[in-house]
Amino acid sequence: MSAALHIAEAEESLETSKEYSLVDVLRAREDGVDFRAAAGMFAVAVEHFETKGHNLYRRMLLQPSDAEALVDYPREAGERRMIILASNNYLGLASHPKVIDAACRAAVMYGTGAGSSPLLVGTFPTTRKLEAKLASFKGTQEACVFATGYSANVGVISAVCGKNDVVILDRLAHASMVDGAKLSGAQIKVFRHNDVKHLDGVLRRNRSANTKLVAVEGIYSMDGDAAPLDEILKVVRKHDALLLVDEAHSTGVLGSGGRGAAAHFGIEGQIDLHVGTLSKALGACGGFVAGKSDLVTYIRYLARSGMFSTAPSPMVTAAAVAALEVIEDEPWRVERLWDNCRFMHGELARMGFTINEAPSPIIPVIVGSMSILRQMTLELHQANICVNSVPFPVVTRGSERLRISLIANHTRNQLVEALRCIEQAAYNAGLFSQNGCDLCLPEGSHTAEPPGVWKA
Repeated sequence: MSAALHIAEAEESLETSKEYSLVDVLRAREDGVDFRAAAGMFAVAVEHFETKGHNLYRRMLLQPSDAEALVDYPREAGERRMIILASNNYLGLASHPKVIDAACRAAVMYGTGAGSSPLLVGTFPTTRKLEAKLASFKGTQEACVFATGYSANVGVISAVCGKNDVVILDRLAHASMVDGAKLSGAQIKVFRHNDVKHLDGVLRRNRSANTKLVAVEGIYSMDGDAAPLDEILKVVRKHDALLLVDEAHSTGVLGSGGRGAAAHFGIEGQIDLHVGTLSKALGACGGFVAGKSDLVTYIRYLARSGMFSTAPSPMVTAAAVAALEVIEDEPWRVERLWDNCRFMHGELARMGFTINEAPSPIIPVIVGSMSILRQMTLELHQANICVNSVPFPVVTRGSERLRISLIANHTRNQLVEALRCIEQAAYNAGLFSQNGCDLCLPEGSHTAEPPGVWKA
């Protein structure tokens, strides 16, 4: 099909109110449409959504990313003070005075940028201090920081595995884990989400691989559920494999003192590789890997995303050190976060929404269609509630959702107001009837498959 015909179809689908998404552009690329033509198709869709007020991406915060903030949306006159249900700043540390002060003092002492890669002259006293504190926090021997959490996963997985190895991913693994596996050149296998028995079978069928790396998440970013690490660890050890846990959303959140998923399941010191981010509960920016000294040293020298990237800024590493100190000094922050999680989860369930089974700082509210998702997101924006929408193809068609993120700084009044607006938006969009939420999802439809065709 020609590029012109693809664009004409895109315009026709929008004019006839047919749902149109990024997947249509991706399919056009697979049909042979080149980048410039696909960009034209996407521009048509974006312009259409903007005229309807449905393109709420790139709203600009004029204050710290906290429970409430002043928000500027370029397509509106004026600014909005909004309740923020879209931030991963779980403990509210991005605006903590001690964290800000540490960043400012580091900037004065060491400058704003690292100026070099970590292996050359991009390491500062704040870097060393942060790596030591991360290792202690995770109950490991050593840690190594990266510029981002994404680059940590990509660098770690591609350094650990090669062409004679296998990377085994949970079906809902984050894109950074998928990309790291692809870059490694290893075989890639998947197992059903949190299905330990299926993982056992996948490992058994791939027992001849030199290195077998199983990669899961502490808390999954779209569904908000936790991996059963204690059960997974038993299967991994049975097959002499390595276990990597992405703790992006569980560091500072799960376990005693927010020490993460391993602490939550009582298996501290037994996980081979913890990968995490500094940009969520720690309120800074960057990533890390923690584990045994020999494993981390190997990764430090051979992870391409660390070796060929400028090191994290000394401002960032100093801020993360201060954040870890605050977590230790103010344990009430983790407790308050979970109070908010239990309250919000309980109220959404009582109202009849389709949500995750257990309380979590990430609550997916399944709405089941693109049109309902767009209407509810816009109405919530107009009611000064900022919440992320997750459309197809990020998740499977029929499991489109609002993705609520909670933080410790949310007040009960803010959450009550948000609940009132979410319920009203659901009624107005036709999601609710007198009997509650009418949505019924088939089993296993909540999240899309990873890209590519992989077989276990």
